[in-house]
Amino acid sequence: MKNKFHLNKRPSSRFSSNASGASVQAAALIDERYLGWLMSQQAESPQKPLQRSAFNSVFSAMAKAAQPDAYWLRTVLFTDQQPSELTDDVVLRMVPAQSTDGGLGLVRTLGLELTQLASRGAIGMVLVACDDERIIPYVDEAQWRGLKVVLLTDESSQDPQKLMQDDPSWARLLMQADRCLALSANAWQALTTEGATFSLKTADVEFQEDAAGMPAEGNDDWRNRLEAVIQEWWDDETEDARLDLHDEMLNSQGVPAETDRHLLLRARRELGRTLSFTEKKVMREIIRQTVLAQPPMADQPEA
Repeated sequence: MKNKFHLNKRPSSRFSSNASGASVQAAALIDERYLGWLMSQQAESPQKPLQRSAFNSVFSAMAKAAQPDAYWLRTVLFTDQQPSELTDDVVLRMVPAQSTDGGLGLVRTLGLELTQLASRGAIGMVLVACDDERIIPYVDEAQWRGLKVVLLTDESSQDPQKLMQDDPSWARLLMQADRCLALSANAWQALTTEGATFSLKTADVEFQEDAAGMPAEGNDDWRNRLEAVIQEWWDDETEDARLDLHDEMLNSQGVPAETDRHLLLRARRELGRTLSFTEKKVMREIIRQTVLAQPPMADQPEA
């Protein structure tokens, strides 16, 4: 079979994306079928559907476990299930069901995504959740283009000799990875608990929402951190910028789009995860309170 990859385009350094020491952008390519199978292998795994809202908090924590300066971008989810709702920073790729084509559509779609990420150079590390060894050529090509590939597994895969006997194809795939990371029990708890997120610092579920969609009682840490981020931003603004924002918000109901995007990015970096709908709503209320609390004084010309 003709080799579909262009070997002469490989860079001289395998991991050149982080040579400057700058933070590395990370993303995840997730086969939802495989992730569901992994969950079913857990001895104490609850029989619950996977919570897509928790994907970014869990996978960003896993990325930081592999590389502490990793900056999270998004999750790309390969699924044959039609979505009932959209999730922030989770991009859906619809693939045929495993029973219809033996997973070939998934392999091609995920493999193409992997090689595109590597060829464009915007991503330095990618987490991959897939057990199909047919993606090995794609992984190999991405690695030689400078992309670090981390495969997500469970605790049972930590014994390569036993795995080679029980499931040699999966063992061959894991041996191709730069690193393998096993999802912990607390990570699975977050992935199966509605409204939960996962924190690398505590290695536990750090935020939950009740049935009404409001933050769980007694946990104000996220709000305090949002207030600190917004106050720091406001203190750094010039008097002219404060006056313009005050006038603009005084005559509107929301937050200007550019300001909203900027502060969402700062808040996401502070919390290490994507904000929930409730947190975004609270953040925007804090922004308006901060800006409208007191009319800023315009700079007066000297006498």
